[in-house]
Formats: sequence, C-alpha cells, structure tokens
Amino acid sequence: MLTLANSATWQDDRERTGFSLVQSLFLLSALLAPLEIKLVANLTLYDVVTIIIGMLLLVSGSRSYKFPPEAMTMAAYVFLLFSLLSTFRATHPMEAVTQTMQFAFIFFVQFPVILNAVKSPSMLRASVVLYLIGTLILMLWAMMHQETSSMHNRIRTFHSDNPNPLGYATAYMSPFVLHFAFEKWRQRRLLKMLIALSLLYPMLWALTASGSRAATVATVLALMTFLCFRNGFEISLKIPLRIASASVVIGVLGYFVYHSGYFPTVLWERIDRTLAFEESLIDDRKRLAIAAWRAFIDSPFIGVGLDNFRYVSTHYHVPMVTEQAPHNLWLQFMAQIGLFGTLGFLVIILYWFLCLFRAQQVCLDPSRREFLWAFITSFTTIMALFMFVPMMIQRQYWLLYGLGLAAAFYTLNQPMRAFGAGNRPFVNK
Repeated sequence: MLTLANSATWQDDRERTGFSLVQSLFLLSALLAPLEIKLVANLTLYDVVTIIIGMLLLVSGSRSYKFPPEAMTMAAYVFLLFSLLSTFRATHPMEAVTQTMQFAFIFFVQFPVILNAVKSPSMLRASVVLYLIGTLILMLWAMMHQETSSMHNRIRTFHSDNPNPLGYATAYMSPFVLHFAFEKWRQRRLLKMLIALSLLYPMLWALTASGSRAATVATVLALMTFLCFRNGFEISLKIPLRIASASVVIGVLGYFVYHSGYFPTVLWERIDRTLAFEESLIDDRKRLAIAAWRAFIDSPFIGVGLDNFRYVSTHYHVPMVTEQAPHNLWLQFMAQIGLFGTLGFLVIILYWFLCLFRAQQVCLDPSRREFLWAFITSFTTIMALFMFVPMMIQRQYWLLYGLGLAAAFYTLNQPMRAFGAGNRPFVNK
C-alpha cells in the first residue's frame, strides 16, 4: 500500500462552512492556466494567482498545510540539485538558473497549493471543468481570429507563434470531454450529453488547424486508451473487442473530419507530404538525438545545463546537426542535467502513475473510476507528446498532474468516506 501520510486532508462538502477566497482564486487559476497569459518574461498570470493562494494558505495559520509526499519531494530535491550543479557547465548559466527556478516553483509552490486548495470532490471536478473552459476559450479565440504562424500557414494560439500547442490541447483534454459525456449518458441526461459531445467540434477544429501530426497521433492514442480501459485497466478477452470497437469509432470520426469540409485542410496536406517523403524531420531529429547521447556520455552526471543544449549541439561532431534541443524529453534531460537528475524526474512521473493506477484499482464506482482514468489517459498523452518535443515546463500540464494526484490521495486515504453510503458522490449529479 502506498504511504500517503503527507497528502492533503480532504473534507466532505457538508463540513465546509462556505466558499473561501482561496477556493475562488484557485478556480480562477484553473481557468487561467491553459491561457498562459504572460506578464513578464516567463511569469504568467496563473503564476501570480498561485503565489497569492500560497501566501493566503500560509498566513491563515492552518496546521494542516501539507506538502507532496516524501518520495516525490526527495526526487524533486535530487532533480533540482543536479540542475543547479549543471549550471556550472552551462554556456548561458542564467537561462539554466531561470528554468531551474521554474521547476522549483512547480514542485514547491504549485503542488502544495493544489493539494491544500483542492479539499473536496466537487472542488476537484469544478477545477477540471474550468480548465476545460479555459482550453475552449483558447481554441475559440484561434477559430475567430485565425492568425497564422510562420510555419506553413498553420493557425496559432495568441500566446505562441508555434501552432502545435493548439493541437496538443485536443489530445490531452478529449478524455475529460468523453468522461463528462459518458457520465451524462449514465444519468440519462441526454441534452447535457450532447452538449458535452459538441465540445469535440472546436477541439477537432483546433487539431486540424494546428496541422500538428504529433498531436494527431496523440489524440488517436488518447481516444483509444480511454475507450478501451475507462472501466478499469485489465487484461481479458474483452480487450480485443474494445480495441476493435474503439478503432471503428475513431475511424468513423476521422472519416467525417476528413470529408466533411468543416475543418481546415492543412493537417491533411502535411500528412500527405510526409507520406510522400516530400517533408521529413526524421534525419534532423536523429542527428539531435545522437548529439544529445554523446553529450551525456561526455559528462554522464553533470550536464550542460537546462535550456543550454541548443548552444552546444554542434560540439559533438555530428554532421549537419542543428542548434536545437533534442526532440526527446529523456535524452534532453540526460544531456542537460545528467543521469541522477533525470532519474529524479523519472521518479516524480512514475510515482504519479503508481498513485493513479492504485487509486483506480481500489475505486468501486464506475463514474469515479472513469474520472481517474481520464487523468491517467490525459497525462499519458502529455508524456507521449513531450517525449518528442522540447521540455515540459508549462504550468498548465503540471496543474493536471497536481489535480490527478489530489484525486488519487482522496481515493486512497479516505475509502470509507469516498465510497460509503450516505456520503455525497465523488462526481456531482
């Protein structure tokens, strides 16, 4: 059994005396997180609201203020230690220090705020809903303005010239949309189910408008994983039938998107060029991977510093290598912070999945179990995306991490209150 003594203490909705300022600000932060409204450099409006929430929690004098579990905290210390040590080898040390500080903010400000602010099932659910609304605002803004980036006339978000994040959101948020739709179906609320399913339209539009091939693969992975295992992860004779059924659903959906004429064609054009070998980044990324591996071999314990590999990628005798970060999260970490720092990050990720899988295993209610699986699917999709793109530093991804962790702790620490008769259900009806 997982030891979760340091996890946040959750309370039943009926024990709450009112809706606090902290809860209101946290819900606001959940809405702001996917918008990434930058104030100065890498400081976002979400960061400022999170800092205010943390200060309010600390000055309230609560003795129950909790930090993430010891295993995760120790892994974070190891990660940050080797990140700092690697700055001594960095070509641009201030950039390495800046990114290290961002990770320190995630581990020691953002996570505690999430675990202390989200103390009830309805708060967790409301946070996910507002996060989804913020994502939809981002997509609808792109749909209305249709500002193109410099990358093959692909539609971008307002906070980045890179169009890929617009498509990424479809991949990691679609499991939650499907969960809400299935939930309303079980409750026989057909109108609300149709409203939930209608959210797939702007999400599919964003995917096709972004032209992101990685997001397309990740979306298929998310849909397949969620539809096959939403009732619980198991290996049985039912799995081939679920896979076949999910393949049919995804195939029909893809056929509709392709032939409907309602969606931008840039994605299909890029896929066609890739299949025709007119455009390929494979060789480029292979060279970057080789350079990153050589950088790791050159100094396996102390790397070249966070956000610094792009400055030294040409130093490792790889012909035609470009000045970029490796398009592989793990090779990037190994080159930039060394073996032990990378292992620290790996523990942080594996601990989360262990908690979520264990929580889903002990959960008896289908709707709650499905909600937990939506988190698992969403973060699996994020990891699939960021295995092959530059570093996962944006706070909105870690908000999903923290919310999933809070859901797992609630399920594992308070099973009687979570599932006993007479208590308010985990998912509101």
